[in-house]
Amino acid sequence: MTERSAKLPVFLLVRWAALLALLLLGVTEADAHLFGNLVLQVDSPEVDLIWPIQDPPAAGQPTGGIDLQDPNNISNEWIYDPNTGQYILNSSVGGSFDYRPPMSMTLDEYLQYDLERAMETYWLERVEEDSEAGMKGLIPEIKVRGEAFDRIFGGNTINIRPQGSAEVIFGINTSRTDNPRIPVDQRRITTFNFDQRIQLNLVGNIGEKLKINTNYNTEATFDFENQVKLDYTGYEDEIIQKIEAGNVSLPLNGTLIQGSQSLFGLKTELRFGRLTATAIFSQEKGQRRNVQVSGGAQTNTFDIKADDYEANKYYFLSYFFREQYEDALRTLPTVNSEVQITRVEVWVTNTRFDFQQNRNIIGFTDLGESIEHVSPELIGSPINGAPGQFASNDANTLYQQVSTNTGIRSFVNSSSALQSLGLQAARHYEKLESARMLQPNEYTLNNRLGFI
Repeated sequence: MTERSAKLPVFLLVRWAALLALLLLGVTEADAHLFGNLVLQVDSPEVDLIWPIQDPPAAGQPTGGIDLQDPNNISNEWIYDPNTGQYILNSSVGGSFDYRPPMSMTLDEYLQYDLERAMETYWLERVEEDSEAGMKGLIPEIKVRGEAFDRIFGGNTINIRPQGSAEVIFGINTSRTDNPRIPVDQRRITTFNFDQRIQLNLVGNIGEKLKINTNYNTEATFDFENQVKLDYTGYEDEIIQKIEAGNVSLPLNGTLIQGSQSLFGLKTELRFGRLTATAIFSQEKGQRRNVQVSGGAQTNTFDIKADDYEANKYYFLSYFFREQYEDALRTLPTVNSEVQITRVEVWVTNTRFDFQQNRNIIGFTDLGESIEHVSPELIGSPINGAPGQFASNDANTLYQQVSTNTGIRSFVNSSSALQSLGLQAARHYEKLESARMLQPNEYTLNNRLGFI
């Protein structure tokens, strides 16, 4: 009895173990996957980097060319400990949490550290300034080595700063005309269009003495708007004080001789002790003009030569008025003329296609002229007259002959009738068909001097 009761607990333990094994074998694949995700991952082994990045021993020291700088929330503070005589560096995040152990330096170590950091900051700023200055303009700054260049221009730097715009327009125009009268190879016409618009402002310095200033615009209205100037300024103790080339000016302090502002050439200012010499070789591109305005209108006084009058605009009514013109003006302001014109008609070629008041007319060169002014080949036949006559139809016999000739009045056969009298076309007469009579407001008549 006692032996069986001792073996019972062992049997029960085996049975319970078998049931637990069956339960574990009945777990689904999804549960097995869930439990698999809960397995603790093992860290990867340490790898030696080719270019390792180490934590700098002191704040502000370089960490490497490809490493990022410290963020803004990291602050470094140096504290001097009078008990130990050392400088202690505290590095914190957010001003309250120390993320690294404090570091201490002796006075010599701190001075050496501060010197190295100051030199590093200085050279870094110099490199950044040179890089920014070189990349500001289209043309980088050029430094020229040499004592002679420095002595002439007062420096070894060439700085050119161009500004502006350039526009180039290029196109092709092709036109085709389908006209059977034009050859086939000439019906298509191709032309090239090329246009450019340049606006350039150039400012430059060569050393401290030479300055360049240029303004150029292809669409400028006047030539003087395009300015080119080179200015060389010497030191106070040099003979050459100033040399200007391009657009220069020569202002004068006196009032007797006035200077000029719009000059193009070369100007020099030299100093020999107390003597100053200014020389200029230039071309004047402008002129001085005084303008008078009266009553809201500009008045100018000018002279016109006899050969500068506009052609086919001023006409004497006859040679008689041309002969007495100078004598009539000898007693100005009184015009000494014995003639007073009361009525005149002016007929011109009808270029307006206005046929309301048109007429066929014939103009004669010798009509109304005194016999001494008649064409020599016509004197005696068909024209007779007396000398010294006023301008009128009775001054010679031409008017009586042409007014009574029916062949001339018919206008159609007038040319043959006039040629039978010995008159030549375009020399002694001119036929004008459908002529137009001018209105009084279309011309100006001087009724005393006899010209329009």
